Amino acid sequence: MTLALPALVALAGVLAPLLVLHLALAHAMRARGAPRWRLRDTALVSPLLLLGLATGFGLLAHGLARAAADAAAGRAGAGHLALCLAGAAGAFVVAGFGARAVGKLY
Repeated sequence: MTLALPALVALAGVLAPLLVLHLALAHAMRARGAPRWRLRDTALVSPLLLLGLATGFGLLAHGLARAAADAAAGRAGAGHLALCLAGAAGAFVVAGFGARAVGKLY
């Protein structure tokens, strides 16, 4: 159970923006005359966006789970959490560049 909850949180953090992006792109592509727009097509538009989101939300979920486990064990230390937050910030910058690429394409 220790790893399942952070993994589910990270997965939800990636799927929610992906679904929102998919709905917007599918609408735009249907307006341009494309017959079908699948979720796979949306995922292939910007792998950088998906990689940044997956890494960022994964690091956030891992950092919070590790901080909770450390607090429950009586160990106090914010070093690991700070590194996870810094890594997540960098990953979200990468995701921002991926989102910018989507904006320039469409």
